[in-house]
Amino acid sequence: MDRDISRDDLDGGATVALVLIDTKQNLLVEADLGDSHIIFGDHSDHRGSLDGAKSVDDWDVKVLSKEHAPDAPEEKKRIEEAGGEVNYTTGTARVGAVSMARALGDHEYKKPRVNRLAGHDLSDLDGVETGVAPGATVTHDLVSNKAHFSTRQLNGQSLIMLASDGVGDADEACDDAREAVRMWSEGMNLKDIAESITESAGKMKNADNCTVLLVVLDTEGNGSRRDSGSSVHRNSSSGSSRRGRRRSSISAFKDNIKELLK
Repeated sequence: MDRDISRDDLDGGATVALVLIDTKQNLLVEADLGDSHIIFGDHSDHRGSLDGAKSVDDWDVKVLSKEHAPDAPEEKKRIEEAGGEVNYTTGTARVGAVSMARALGDHEYKKPRVNRLAGHDLSDLDGVETGVAPGATVTHDLVSNKAHFSTRQLNGQSLIMLASDGVGDADEACDDAREAVRMWSEGMNLKDIAESITESAGKMKNADNCTVLLVVLDTEGNGSRRDSGSSVHRNSSSGSSRRGRRRSSISAFKDNIKELLK
């Protein structure tokens, strides 16, 4: 994907929240870049009530993704060892002008483009941040495309939420996922839940574009709800929204990323 973005000379960058599900082995693999979120909730049968009813307390909800902030100790160390530096000129930790240490795109902070300005004194250009430490030559990508990933075994019912940072930070996204579990357990459909989360995020001060995708799986087929499925809803900071369609091919995934960068 990153090679395609570079070849097509697209500007900007994109975060990634990706989940692959192996239905034969009941295995979930997630991969993430940047500050989008992947939340996983599974039902713990041993905590269920005697009559078999399920409540929100019966679900274990956790953040699987990792927020790649430039000032996170391991990211800051990696950036500096590669010849870069983290700046705080805007009050937020950044590599050059971006507030993420890992992403697709942003090739001005990746080899070989990142070294085009290496050795030039740009200190007199107000607001210009190359991400390169003074006098250094970058040896590795400052904004990395190496994803964090993890795996989970699927047992019984599971809820997966993928969300852009428009919902807030990881803790806030986890709270939204718990609320999604509650609403789903009470009979609300996934489409309406996704819309509710994005609409709430859009009302927050300094709201950012928000996309939420919800998926419910039932690997054993014995859950209390039989409408397991998925729903996606997007809400832009301008207030407009559009439904997404299920897309399964890698080419469609690439097209979606490229569309974001235009």
